[in-house]
Amino acid sequence: MNLYTIIIKNSRYCCIAAVALLASCSNELEGKVYGTPVLENFYQNPADAEQGLNAAYNPMREMYGKENFWAGMSCDITFGDVGTDDFLKGGISVVDNLPLYQKESYNIPTSNIAVSRIWQINYKGILYCNLILSKVPDITFTDATRKAEILAEAHFMRAYYYFDLVNSFGGVPIIDKVLEQGEYNVPRSTEQDSYTFIENDLKAAITDLPSRLDKPQSYQGHADKGAALGLMMRVSIYQNKMDQVKTYGDQLFALAFTLYPTYSSLFQTEGEWNSGSLFEINYTTNTSLLGTSIPQFISPISKKGYACMQAKPELISEFEANDPRLTATLYQTPVTYGTGWFIRKYAWAPFSNYPTPTVGGNNNSSNNIRVIRLADAYLMYAEAVYNTNPADAIKYVNLVRARARGTNTAILPALPATLSGTPLLNAIYHERRVELAGEGFRYHDLVRTNRAQTILGPLGFIKGTHEIMPLPYSEITLSNGILKQNNY
Repeated sequence: MNLYTIIIKNSRYCCIAAVALLASCSNELEGKVYGTPVLENFYQNPADAEQGLNAAYNPMREMYGKENFWAGMSCDITFGDVGTDDFLKGGISVVDNLPLYQKESYNIPTSNIAVSRIWQINYKGILYCNLILSKVPDITFTDATRKAEILAEAHFMRAYYYFDLVNSFGGVPIIDKVLEQGEYNVPRSTEQDSYTFIENDLKAAITDLPSRLDKPQSYQGHADKGAALGLMMRVSIYQNKMDQVKTYGDQLFALAFTLYPTYSSLFQTEGEWNSGSLFEINYTTNTSLLGTSIPQFISPISKKGYACMQAKPELISEFEANDPRLTATLYQTPVTYGTGWFIRKYAWAPFSNYPTPTVGGNNNSSNNIRVIRLADAYLMYAEAVYNTNPADAIKYVNLVRARARGTNTAILPALPATLSGTPLLNAIYHERRVELAGEGFRYHDLVRTNRAQTILGPLGFIKGTHEIMPLPYSEITLSNGILKQNNY
């Protein structure tokens, strides 16, 4: 896995390759420059550990961030849902935005640059996490609790990066330490072994992470216990481990998180880090260029965007009559190509109250990326228990519907208490599709529930191939053939 060679050499001689800011107005750090090799001279004290931790968050931010153009086409919000029954690639013609066009047409070459970015950015994050987990234990802290939290955050982030890799490629090389010369070519682990590694990291994170609800506002942007439990639920449901989804859901619901009362505000500025937000990636518009490029990718050409990710009629018709989530999720504007239905979530003004960037370019927006929401956890839990405890499944779906309904009792009626079996499961699937529309879940939901061939087959999806992406050809070459290609 020779990409690691490149990254670790850079990290040795480029002043921590990332004394990166945790992009938050309330939690920015001043970067220091170190002119001598990092691994030998850094990680000497708690302040170094905190800076290293911020560096480990940076690839997570980079996946949606300004500094890596192609990364904006690599994340689930764009690359993830294109080619489904929910979204067109968009743009100005059928074949522009080539990485997305290749995904949409199910003709994904091993040279697809978005696929390469998924691999590279996540392994960069894993390296930074491994540095923390190998170096911080030897640092003396006066605050032992904070030391444990830093290590737990690193475990969470490493699990997050590996989950994105496994979700994209299947089994991947598992690297759990800072590699030395001669160790770089690591073979792929099985998908099951990769998931086991992820689960173990999350268990370590859950043990020592606090709840952000018990922390000051300045803690926002750090992973906490709610984030780790929510990610563990997602990791579990992607493996069809429904008992495990319930176990970790029960732990999550025992915390003080609650659904934010107004759906239309979830993706507005006032909805950042709301009572039902389990994890977000922080962005800010300033001269440090710590913004996100997602609003530019998904905004219409008339608003200086790239017009990507236009909703299909099938998604529009999935919303029930007068469901307020339709207009909170999407808006329509004239276009020369596509449907003209754009994602309001992550939009900028005038389609949301996030301002259009005034510094750093149009790809320097301040919209936080909402990664894990309580409503998603409720719906995962409902799916996990619908067969064994339909009453609980109905309860959690109805909580989501009640929030969407607001005070208008004439719409979105509660699911009946008598619903069970396949009709209940289909109701849960429906609720996930409309509640989470535009957030990058549709493709993965269809794959993990074995519905992809039926629904996406007419679009070009081939069972046994398109559940995952091809490994980047460049990585196979660098590995001297140790990495084996997927069925592409």
